[in-house]
Amino acid sequence: MSHEQQPESVVIVGAGVAGWRAARDLRGAGYGGTVTVIGDEAPYDRPPLSKQYLSGEYDDARISLYRGEEPASLDVTVREARAALVRPGEVALDDGETVAADAIIVATGSAARRPAMLDGHDIFTLRTREDARALRAALAEAGSLLVLGGGFIGAEVAATARTAGLAVTVVELQPTLLGGALGVECGRRIERVHREHGVELVTGVGVERLEARDGDAIVVLADGRELSADVAVAGFGAELNLEVFAGTGIDVTAGVQCDEFGRVEGLPGIWAAGDIAAWHDPVLGEPVRREHWQVAGEQASIVARTIAGGPIAKRNPPYFWSDQFDLKVQVFGRPELADREEWVSGEDVEPQSVRGHYCGEHLVAVTTFGIPRLLGQWRPQVIESLAAATAS
Repeated sequence: MSHEQQPESVVIVGAGVAGWRAARDLRGAGYGGTVTVIGDEAPYDRPPLSKQYLSGEYDDARISLYRGEEPASLDVTVREARAALVRPGEVALDDGETVAADAIIVATGSAARRPAMLDGHDIFTLRTREDARALRAALAEAGSLLVLGGGFIGAEVAATARTAGLAVTVVELQPTLLGGALGVECGRRIERVHREHGVELVTGVGVERLEARDGDAIVVLADGRELSADVAVAGFGAELNLEVFAGTGIDVTAGVQCDEFGRVEGLPGIWAAGDIAAWHDPVLGEPVRREHWQVAGEQASIVARTIAGGPIAKRNPPYFWSDQFDLKVQVFGRPELADREEWVSGEDVEPQSVRGHYCGEHLVAVTTFGIPRLLGQWRPQVIESLAAATAS
């Protein structure tokens, strides 16, 4: 798409990192048409919500995605509204208004999953800034916290609350904390850090039901044990915000199916990025969704440059991180391609250590524990080795 073929107007649905990055990179790539961002809230960064924002270290200004005088400096219109439906050529808002667009980028993200067992109970979830504010206020008056679900959000909230001095218990259905996301050995490394900081971990057992007694949250486990705390928060994963595709006729069961540049299959002139987007993966030969901050931003940049007709930057291997207590965990590369793993620097008991993920002899990913620059030592090797592995 050359600059002469640029669409006259672009509407971005969703104002998270993918939505705002798309707006910024449209201008950076020389797009000269109108750009409108439609979102429920002004753009802000979500990773700090379970950490620095929850603790009060960061304020609203610190997590804002705006730089300087944006959005005015970018000549971007931001509308705080809710989109009800997208279809080629227009976006329908929930108040009945329609917004015309030659190109549409959908980056609606996801919401905290609230299973039916939470209905009628005062159990917090954490996905939005308002969620974090409410949980922060509750923790300020509490002495204990019960975390249901030991994924990244649950583990980070547990670390933040324990650092603030609360008694914290985490309940996780899987046998190892974060074992599904990081692998059993890395999960055990995280578990040890939590236990060393005084977090009680209850793993390998599910929640049977919830009760409330005398103002406390009571959790009855599948094995009959009862746990209680002043405050309870559920981290049961996320549900994709796909309502805007209702009635379009496309199958979004596994996310929005896209080509490798983010074009939505079956909906001309519509792109998708971020959590909802299942982009075609040339290596695996199938659509893949990745719910990572770095991936969302990179996808948004690719979509923006594709629409603007600018050059597409070289794609980086996936990357994500988690901060828990004083430990930074970083995953770089494609561990899903690995057929074995081992400690390649340090051991799991050491403050700084690296877990290597191999496909044959190729190092296709690393998981690093410790100082952030530790990843920089391994990044070039992973990039080179991953390229060789996927070329063979």
